[in-house]
Amino acid sequence: MAGPILVVDDDNFFRQLASDMLTRRGYRVVTAESAAQALVQVGRESFDLIITDVVMPEVDGFSLTAKLRERDPDQEVILVSQRTDVKGSSMALSVGVADCLTKPVEEADLRLAVERAMERAQLRRERTQLQTENFEFARYQNLHQRCLEFLSQPDLEWLQERVAAELASVCDAQSAALWVTDDRGHLVLRAYRGLLDKQFLAERMSPEGPLGNRLREAMPWIARDERSPVLYVPFVVSGDIMGMAQLSDPLAGDFRTEHVRYAKILGDSAAVGVKNGRRVQALQRLGLRDRDTAAYNLSYFTDYASKEIYKARRYGRTFSLLTFSVDNLPMVRTRLGMADAKLAVRGIIKALGRIVRDSDVIAKASDQEFFVLLPETDFFGAMMFVRRALDAVRAEPEAQEVESRLPLALVGGASAFPKDGEDFDELVHRCRQRMDERRASLQRKLMLDTLPFWDEVDLLLGNASSPKLPVEENAEPSRRGKVSDVLFDELQTEIARELMRDPGSRGLLYVGGPEIRSDLPIALGLESAPPDMASRIYMLGRRSDMESHPAVTPVFLEGDERMNRHEFILWMSENASYALIQRRGLGATWGFHSSDTAVVDGLITRLQAEYDLQPY
Repeated sequence: MAGPILVVDDDNFFRQLASDMLTRRGYRVVTAESAAQALVQVGRESFDLIITDVVMPEVDGFSLTAKLRERDPDQEVILVSQRTDVKGSSMALSVGVADCLTKPVEEADLRLAVERAMERAQLRRERTQLQTENFEFARYQNLHQRCLEFLSQPDLEWLQERVAAELASVCDAQSAALWVTDDRGHLVLRAYRGLLDKQFLAERMSPEGPLGNRLREAMPWIARDERSPVLYVPFVVSGDIMGMAQLSDPLAGDFRTEHVRYAKILGDSAAVGVKNGRRVQALQRLGLRDRDTAAYNLSYFTDYASKEIYKARRYGRTFSLLTFSVDNLPMVRTRLGMADAKLAVRGIIKALGRIVRDSDVIAKASDQEFFVLLPETDFFGAMMFVRRALDAVRAEPEAQEVESRLPLALVGGASAFPKDGEDFDELVHRCRQRMDERRASLQRKLMLDTLPFWDEVDLLLGNASSPKLPVEENAEPSRRGKVSDVLFDELQTEIARELMRDPGSRGLLYVGGPEIRSDLPIALGLESAPPDMASRIYMLGRRSDMESHPAVTPVFLEGDERMNRHEFILWMSENASYALIQRRGLGATWGFHSSDTAVVDGLITRLQAEYDLQPY
């Protein structure tokens, strides 16, 4: 369909004449009496053809044509003048005018010139439309190819990375983040790229409430904040939410309609791809489990660990590897039989399975050794898991049945990426080193696991006539004997300094004594501690002048005579484990101190049980 024609002339008679001639030919005509008015009209709508007089006040036809060509180099222009020398003149040629008519204009000449100009404009319009259609076809063909890749690739790790990259590419976004629904229905951050700061990205979100309702509409939407517009892309298939992408920092400053359209196409295919990938993963896992214990086999575990190492390196994350060994399983097999040995192993795997998350993986490395991989878990979290795992095994009925006839010698060790190594072999080696340390620990040699807290304290402290403690060949040293009267205060001061040097490091500290006072070194050293300090610090004893403290939690124990006679410091963190227990006498202070992680952990566990303290 032909577009409108603009007639520009300061002579009203010619404007009316030209308008009448062209209207009779079926054209829609708009008129302007000056170049300035013509430019206003051009700003409002597009014209296939502009017919302008050459001689006009202020801005002549040549200047107007030049301005029009600045807006649109292909603008069709016909000049009209009373001078016969305008056609073919240098001025006409310089502004690119194809036709010039001489006043008075014959209707036949005007009709012919207009038809030629309109035909050229129509050809250009058709060519542009064809180019646009070809471009769109190529774009959709490219999108189709990308969608096929999403549907044909069963590897979820590859898919998550690729979806974030492709969405950012087709929507001209510099930043992208991707959340995928886990087995419990939570949206978990799986990939991010570009200008995003990870600390501002939610690690886990619940697809309920307003967010879930918006996602179930299965249509991308744009939200605007102070920094940048954000395009959210839901991944929904058959009403099930499979994930969500967040795109931001568009190169053009904003997202356009076609970006939303492209995101919808890719998002729908990505949703199907994620669903297929999870099904394939579930089938793979079914075929990769040990028949007796349902733990994964070692080949699957090492492959999974290599992917976790890649993600940790790529996104600066951490994870932990744990090893557990039933050291006396051959003895169980010999004394009780193969059936009871299998029963013990099944009980251990069941116990571990009850406390792991969906993202954690348990594998069988050998008949008596097992691996556990904990994504997004630091070393302190791994140490806490070892403790919970040992407690869970003791509470498991199948393990209890075997232990009633022969105690199970279960030992665990932990390592964290990148703290203890950056490849699988290094992490396993460090785990086994820590297992050896626990085997050589006083905790195992003196069988302290079965003793209540104060019985263990009495055993560890002993007295001057007590036999020497067993030598710890491969474990951290432990000592008992006379200690300095100022050691208790000096250690509090040093630990407070260490905590203030790294407030973000996780740890657990118990300081106990006859009274909880605000002038104790640990309270004084942590007065300026930030409110979000990661370590948890507790003071135990009788109530004194201790008021609220930004970092220390008081635990008031009134009437406990054992607290009146003893002082202790129990500290366990990502980088250190230390215990000091002392009993003040008439002549000297008698104490026990150790950096044996198993001993420290055991003392903390039994202290928590003794006074119903919340485990970390």
